[in-house]
Amino acid sequence: MKVQVPKKQLADTLGHVERIIPTRSSNPGLSLIKIEITENELVFSGSNMEIDIQARLKADVEGIGQVALPAHVFSQVVKSLPGELVMLTFNDVELEISSGNYSTKLQLVEPGSAPEVDFPSQYGGEFDGASLVTALSSVRYAAAVAEYQAIFRGVKLELSDRKMRAVATDGFRLAYYHIDESSGLEGEVIIPARSVDEVIKLLSKGSVRSELLQGQQLSLANETFQLNLKLMEGTFPEYDRVIPNQFPVSITLESDALSQAVSRVAVMADKTANNRVDLFIKEGLLQITAEGTYGRSQEALEVSQEGSDSEIALAFNAKYLEDALAPVGGEMRVAFSGTTTPSVVTDLDNPSYLAMVVPLRTG
Repeated sequence: MKVQVPKKQLADTLGHVERIIPTRSSNPGLSLIKIEITENELVFSGSNMEIDIQARLKADVEGIGQVALPAHVFSQVVKSLPGELVMLTFNDVELEISSGNYSTKLQLVEPGSAPEVDFPSQYGGEFDGASLVTALSSVRYAAAVAEYQAIFRGVKLELSDRKMRAVATDGFRLAYYHIDESSGLEGEVIIPARSVDEVIKLLSKGSVRSELLQGQQLSLANETFQLNLKLMEGTFPEYDRVIPNQFPVSITLESDALSQAVSRVAVMADKTANNRVDLFIKEGLLQITAEGTYGRSQEALEVSQEGSDSEIALAFNAKYLEDALAPVGGEMRVAFSGTTTPSVVTDLDNPSYLAMVVPLRTG
């Protein structure tokens, strides 16, 4: 079997598949990539037991068959090739890789040694890839990272015949993104945040077919990639109950202005004290301050202020506040329910997005 393919396309495709395949594993087969050579394309597949992936790449092919080999070695060789075209020549025991004046040989492994990945033959649902990725990427930051936080380390997808909503929270902050369109699926699933990262990278273009299998796996596919995502088990908190609806003070301003000001002021924040920045709002003026080992910084912004109270003083983790502001592209409202109770960020140009951040206790 012989295959000729552009180096850049091969390296890019391998890079996506290799990212999922473990470098080391107690199961040696998991470090392998399986390659199916068909009449006009290469089909790469692998798994890490949490995500199965399959990627297709058009190529000039002579012969058909299946092989397997160590994914990371193969990918490293391809990335280092000197020419723009790559020639792959397969025999029963080895693969010869040639490009420019360079060539090398890799030992092949029996295809049966690699993980067997199966994808649905039919998909019952469909997402717009851009909408799905926008929803997931807008909330991903709020998922927990600590192992002990269990279900908080996932992103919840609520699917119905009229809407889709992505939700993430770590107990200190929360974000959701709501889309008024149907995916064709019904149910609620929790996707591990690391799997969400792969969906964001791979499925942003075109239509994404979807299928929910026995409540344990979500399968997604576009023209190039297919993913099986193992779902998390457990009960996601009833997040709607903790979002406040009464705000004695709220302000309206451009998201970039606040985000950049917080970022500048936070340079002086004490990194050992939750990266604290203080906000004081009175008479349409927002004063942001931070103090740490190296000094003190401050910045003032004019805002449109509303509410029953004339002023409020509170503090936030600067990173948490910046993360909540990042998905907002224009004018926003920040509403404060109290000095120790959650504050809510909404995008005035896009009501699909809402974020909630709990202030730091200052007493």
